[in-house]
Amino acid sequence: MSNLKDFSFIGGLQKHIEIVKEMILFPLVYGELYSKFNLKPPRGLLFYGPPGTGKTLVASALAIECSNSERKVAFISRKGSDCLSKYVGESERKLRKIFHTAQQTKPCIIFFDEVDGLAPTRSSRQDFVHASVVSTLLALMDGLDNNSEIIVVGATNRLEAIDPALRRPGRFDRELYFPLPCYIARKDILS
Repeated sequence: MSNLKDFSFIGGLQKHIEIVKEMILFPLVYGELYSKFNLKPPRGLLFYGPPGTGKTLVASALAIECSNSERKVAFISRKGSDCLSKYVGESERKLRKIFHTAQQTKPCIIFFDEVDGLAPTRSSRQDFVHASVVSTLLALMDGLDNNSEIIVVGATNRLEAIDPALRRPGRFDRELYFPLPCYIARKDILS
């Protein structure tokens, strides 16, 4: 049996799956309908909640759904820490390369797991490198418009650790909370 699982293999998160389909998958697969009716999809979606609640699992299933859709949608996935480098300017270059690749392969979804490691809250006690990475990510996300066919998805279990500028409109427009599963959701997961 394959390790690749689509949305049908996920239990207890049906509401989340429907929201992800409506906000991310449908605008990219049926982009011509969205532009015909002048509908604006979100530029970004932020998954947050306690560890182990299915944030990365839903993103992985989204990647499978993208590859199975009528219109192929590219999916770029990176852990926040993978984009960081000890060399000055290298982290920013990696981010620019990710967004450039997304521009070349659009429609595209960029997924940053553990985005709090990539874009922590900026402060005067923080080093210049992290502030520069956060600024670069903000500038790259600002460069996307609603018709760019690129949607950025982030996942974190530390919402308070993310720079507040990322949570403003035009960046991560929507936030989706993943709670611990209730009794019914746990039954659905086990079945």
